[in-house]
Amino acid sequence: MSTVLVTGAAGSLGQRVVARLLARPGVEGVVTVDKVPAPARREEVESHTLDLSTEETPDELAALAKQVDAFLHLAWDPDGPGNLRALRHVLGAAEAVEPGQLVHLSSATVYGAWPDNPVPLTEGAGLRPNPELAYAVEKAAAEVSVGRWAHDHPKVAVAVLRPACTVGPRSHPLYRALAAGNRPPLGSEGRFVQYLHIDDLAEAVVHTWEHGLSGTYNVAPDNGVPEEVASALEGGPARLPLPHPLRSALSAWRWDLWRKGAPPGARPYGAHSWVVAGDRLRASGWRPQYSSEEALVVSDERLHWDELPPGWRRSVSLAGALSAVVAGVGGALWRRRVSSR
Repeated sequence: MSTVLVTGAAGSLGQRVVARLLARPGVEGVVTVDKVPAPARREEVESHTLDLSTEETPDELAALAKQVDAFLHLAWDPDGPGNLRALRHVLGAAEAVEPGQLVHLSSATVYGAWPDNPVPLTEGAGLRPNPELAYAVEKAAAEVSVGRWAHDHPKVAVAVLRPACTVGPRSHPLYRALAAGNRPPLGSEGRFVQYLHIDDLAEAVVHTWEHGLSGTYNVAPDNGVPEEVASALEGGPARLPLPHPLRSALSAWRWDLWRKGAPPGARPYGAHSWVVAGDRLRASGWRPQYSSEEALVVSDERLHWDELPPGWRRSVSLAGALSAVVAGVGGALWRRRVSSR
């Protein structure tokens, strides 16, 4: 019987992971840590409200670590400056007890979004996060720290998970902004996008712990779908049949309008493919419940008109009207230019 420590347990992913752990026959108890109080739990769960990035963390976390056999480190604040410090504290606590398993949640953004990316990216691809996106750069730095720790502690099964763009309730702003239907298309025709449902990610985390996996694993349901397909499924802004210069200018303008809530450096991730191959995790027995298309359809991450503030509704209406005008004028001028040749 095992007792498992879960950081970031109060979040949408953390709650799903804890629920799945409690359903496993080999789990005796779960110790949860988060900087906000966790929801009401069963008696098998020992909940602690603790900010992992503070100076008081090491002693408190070390005491909790003595009770557990495995660490699932899910905690990450997309807007916070203390993520790497929190990771150091987690690794320090793990070093004192050397648990049987340590799972660290990374992100497929560490591969970077570049025009020369292969489709799909495998775990063998190097870390090339776009320097404009602090989230991806910090995730890559965290992986380096975890890799060094794993090298120094060969008796511990250390696994790093790199999930694709994850959708589901309360997904963080970066992934919401990059969902196909929630922003203007920026990339070239035929760009591939990929979506992982949060329930499948939760199952992947527990599967990794349950099977004692070590190494790096992409977490993805498939090799992605064309962006046009994803946008149509989610009812997002359609691509306009415009000449390239007009399309580029309009896309840039609309990105500036829609990017509120997304990190400024996220734009390359909306322009280039960064889909990943999930073959390695599948080979271990993990099976996703949803494909990329299904994850978009069942997710509640769509942009609902009634939920927009009035000012945003006016802006979006103007954007739509301007798109139609530019499309009509640009298309007419283009056809006239072509017919006159």
